[in-house]
Amino acid sequence: MFGAWVLAAHRASLERDLSARVAAEGPFMLTPAELRGLGAVPPGLPERAGRDAAFAVGILDDGRSGPGRSSGAGSSPGPGSSPGPGRSPGPGSSPVAMAFGVLEPARAEAVPALRSGAIAAGLAALADAGGADAMAAHLPAIEGLLGRALAADALYVTADAGLRYDDRILHRRAQPGRPGLNRMETVLDAGGRDISGVAHADGFAASVSGGAETAGSGTVAGDADAAGLEAGSLEAGFLGAGSLAVSAELLVGRAAAGPVSAGRADAAGRLDAGSAAVAGALAAGTLAVAREAAVSGHSSARTLAGEMLTVSETMRADRISSTGLHGPDASVGALTVGSCGGC
Repeated sequence: MFGAWVLAAHRASLERDLSARVAAEGPFMLTPAELRGLGAVPPGLPERAGRDAAFAVGILDDGRSGPGRSSGAGSSPGPGSSPGPGRSPGPGSSPVAMAFGVLEPARAEAVPALRSGAIAAGLAALADAGGADAMAAHLPAIEGLLGRALAADALYVTADAGLRYDDRILHRRAQPGRPGLNRMETVLDAGGRDISGVAHADGFAASVSGGAETAGSGTVAGDADAAGLEAGSLEAGFLGAGSLAVSAELLVGRAAAGPVSAGRADAAGRLDAGSAAVAGALAAGTLAVAREAAVSGHSSARTLAGEMLTVSETMRADRISSTGLHGPDASVGALTVGSCGGC
């Protein structure tokens, strides 16, 4: 729950104009009602941690605002975000809003389990109240906002060092503590060739801003990025797409996409999607779905994460992490687990 609320605050910091509020007010707390009003909270997420811990989330300045900081508006955060028309605000620019969270356990012996649960929910790391790591520089601001020092066994997280990022992605929105993620370091060079209309591409890298249709097959040894792509079959080392429809087979090393629809999907590495609909079988090393995964055949993944997961036949995973597996959102006929954290 703590991890989910921190990620909700992070989403709000990117999708809402909270930087202006930070500039005017300084650090501030966010209540569950405020976050729900901002449209950043998954449906059904509980607001109270129960007897083992208390938590709070808020927004503060990431401390890296200033000349050269790009802050263009654009697409949703996360893998697949494309570069957009940003602006360099120059000296005196507004701060970059950064989410933070504080988790204070009722019992010291609960700390390891709470830390493990937050990591499983999608956080990269948590800091100890008395530690001296990359997040410690923000602790005075957090304690000043709370009006007290954190408990000795408390945990806290700031988005700059405590959230997961993909350094290969160029984001349209400024990412807290990581100004390089939305700054292009070099100009694009197509070697003088006109690539505005390409019927077939077979090479190391392919980038399409509009749509690409391949009646037969498309093979890319390196990266393929497209706003829309339709193909009979597709094989790629990496695929990033706004939407993807494959009538027969999809074979990728790693895919980052919006809606994914395929007859059969086999990702050797990681498949990230807004939603995934697979008519046949789905196999992935890691499957992360932001909204809904629907598989009519068999589903097999070593790691599975998503908000809503629907499989008509069999779902197998060594590890399943979902924000929809709590309260009335979970409907399970039979469930066998080796261990369960947070039950």
